[in-house]
Amino acid sequence: MNVSIEDLPANIIANYEASARARGVSLDALLREYLIKNVPSSPPLPLEMSPEEWEKALDECFDSFPTVGPLPDDAFRRENIYGREDKR
Repeated sequence: MNVSIEDLPANIIANYEASARARGVSLDALLREYLIKNVPSSPPLPLEMSPEEWEKALDECFDSFPTVGPLPDDAFRRENIYGREDKR
């Protein structure tokens, strides 16, 4: 596979070339090493989703949470909600 990068500022190319020379490798080898070290762990998610894709992703997210039963009535008593703040 050949990749060409055009329209880079000359100073950026010069910096990479100097780095390659300092390491004693070609510019191709330096860039190859950089790409291997910085490979993304997974393909990026699309920035825009269709409504169906969004709903499916949201459902999958919600399904990943553990099922929890309803809270007991005692959980809504004032001292259980504001207990620490009221004791100041």
